[in-house]
Amino acid sequence: MIRRKQWAARAAGYGLHAYISGVMRTTRFAPLPGEQRPWERTDGSFIALTWHGQQMLSVAALRGAPRTSVLVSLHFDGSVIATALARAGYGTIRGSGTQTRAKIRGKCGIPAFLAMRQALETGTNVLMTADVPKVARVAGKGAVQLARATGRPIFLFAAVTSARIDLDNWDKASLVLPFGRGCVLWSEALTVASDADAAEIDAVSHRITMGLDDLHAEAHRRLRSGS
Repeated sequence: MIRRKQWAARAAGYGLHAYISGVMRTTRFAPLPGEQRPWERTDGSFIALTWHGQQMLSVAALRGAPRTSVLVSLHFDGSVIATALARAGYGTIRGSGTQTRAKIRGKCGIPAFLAMRQALETGTNVLMTADVPKVARVAGKGAVQLARATGRPIFLFAAVTSARIDLDNWDKASLVLPFGRGCVLWSEALTVASDADAAEIDAVSHRITMGLDDLHAEAHRRLRSGS
């Protein structure tokens, strides 16, 4: 049964990679004048964040980026995403956050955090989704804690396309479609002091929530206006 699930996840991952590659080939991403991506304006590695339901076009946002690993869950869909990302040339770190201490061991939260810290400290960028687990578009504290532990900056991004289906599921996901116009926007760097206290961590998490909402709203506005 386990082998059958592994085979199914690999097959689905190959299909997902092929689909996203097709969307990338048929979507026109207009360059933004003067726009610099994080790896063009910072030395060393960084943490990239977007909403869970808006992650399908992460490969568009990170196109041309140096070595990058992505945090993906231990669930079946995480295995699918891990296979697709490996096909696209990205590394993966398996594990996820949780809202309860009782579940942190089962979700491999601590090993994943240590693996992400090591990746950042050895020059590999880390891509994460920002949401509190199963709570859409409310940023958790995981990325903020990671930034505090490593001293690496956080960059938020929105990668959207005009051709999409917006789903009514827990993470308000968008299924991107081919033959549309695309827009990628990055934020300025967010930094977290190594001695940041709980109040400061909460404040950065709130800034992430507001920043991601603003970036996605602006990206959709640009697509609607054609700018």
